[in-house]
Amino acid sequence: MRGKGLGNCARQLLKEVATVRSMDVVLPVKESQSPEQREVRLRVVARPDRPVAELLVRLGLDLPSALKIVQNLVEKNGA
Repeated sequence: MRGKGLGNCARQLLKEVATVRSMDVVLPVKESQSPEQREVRLRVVARPDRPVAELLVRLGLDLPSALKIVQNLVEKNGA
């Protein structure tokens, strides 16, 4: 923190960064040919207030604008 010119008060830094919010949006989806219902899950990160955004820039941290799509590497076992 000190190297970035932000002083040495970690408590205040954590308090500011804690204002960044994220939430999961779950949308039900029903396929036209199937009676089962599935869900689409999205994680959304809110844009921080300007002072917090500037703080994140000075720290060299970027908030994701979209999630990375990660392939499921674990195969499901059919029973």
